[in-house]
Amino acid sequence: MGAGIGAIIAAPAILAAIMSGGAGHGSYVAARVLFPYSMLLTRLEGEIGPVAMGAGLLQFPVYGALVGRTVAVKTDRSVFFAGTVHLVAALACFSGLLHGFS
Repeated sequence: MGAGIGAIIAAPAILAAIMSGGAGHGSYVAARVLFPYSMLLTRLEGEIGPVAMGAGLLQFPVYGALVGRTVAVKTDRSVFFAGTVHLVAALACFSGLLHGFS
């Protein structure tokens, strides 16, 4: 159920990321904040390619599944870890690593 909720949340997040890209002329701020793994994968692909898009499509359902598991097991370690890794990845996106996405 958590993965399904994550998939529903992914739709507006994807829309915000696309809009922040501005057809290649935007700032990509929303994309960097919401989908940092996908943006960091552009270092390997050279663009927002199929691997980065796949990672972006899976990210929020995986987060939702982690939250669902946390509710069922009554522990918050996995969500804390995922949130910390997401924050570090988002900060890396603003560190100057992504030259083509100003």
